[in-house]
Amino acid sequence: MNNNQLNILIVEDDTDLRESIGLYIEDEGFVVTGAGSAKEFYSRLEHSSFDVAVIDIGLPDESGYVLAEKLRRNTDMGIIILTARGGIEERVQGYAVGADLYLVKPVNIRELLAALHSMAKRRLERSQHRSGLGCVWHLKKSLWQLVSPMGVNIILTGREFDFLRILALAGGTPVERKQLMTSLHYPDGDCEGRALTELTRRLRKKISHQTGLECPLHTFRSIGYCFTGSISIIE
Repeated sequence: MNNNQLNILIVEDDTDLRESIGLYIEDEGFVVTGAGSAKEFYSRLEHSSFDVAVIDIGLPDESGYVLAEKLRRNTDMGIIILTARGGIEERVQGYAVGADLYLVKPVNIRELLAALHSMAKRRLERSQHRSGLGCVWHLKKSLWQLVSPMGVNIILTGREFDFLRILALAGGTPVERKQLMTSLHYPDGDCEGRALTELTRRLRKKISHQTGLECPLHTFRSIGYCFTGSISIIE
C-alpha cells in the first residue's frame, strides 16, 4: 500500500472547509471523497471502501459520534474526529466511541497530514504482517515443506509442493490454469479445473491455519494463480 492506495472519506457539512481540506490531503497523494451529511456518508460506504474517515460531529442529520461508533463496530477503518467542540467531555466521548484521534477546528493541516501518514504506515505494516509480504517464504525441496517468514514448517503433499514450486519459479507472475493442470498431471476431462480449485482451497486453509497469516496464494480470475509473497526454493 502506498499513499495513493489510502482512501480518505471526509464527512463535513461545510462545503468550503471540506473541499479545502480535501485539496491539501490530495496534494499529499491520498485519494479523497467528500460527504456533506450522514446520508451521503452511508451512501459512500455502500458503493466504495475507505481506509480512514475524517468526521465532523455537528452534521445536519445525525451526530458524528454515531457515525464513528458504527464504523468502529463494523470496520477496521481509521477514525479522526474533526470538530469545533473542544471541551474535555466531548473529547472523552469521541475516544469512547472509537476515534483514533480527536482534532479541534481550526485544524492544523500539518498535524492532520502527519496523522494520515502515520495511519498509512501502520496499515501497510499490518497488511505485510498478515500476508507475509516483505518477508521470505522458503520451499524446502528435500523435505516437501513450506516454511513461513516466522519459521513455521508446513508439510506438503507431493502435488502441493509441485504447485508451489511452479508458482515460485514464475517469480510473482500469474501462471495459467491450463499450464498448471498439465504440469500437475490432472486429467484432461476436468475442463473446469475443479481438482485444481480444490487443491488451492485446501492449501490456503492449511497455510492460514498453521501460520496465522493471510495466505499469499492469489487467484487471478480467467488467468490462473500467483504466489504474491517473496519465496525461495532451497534444498
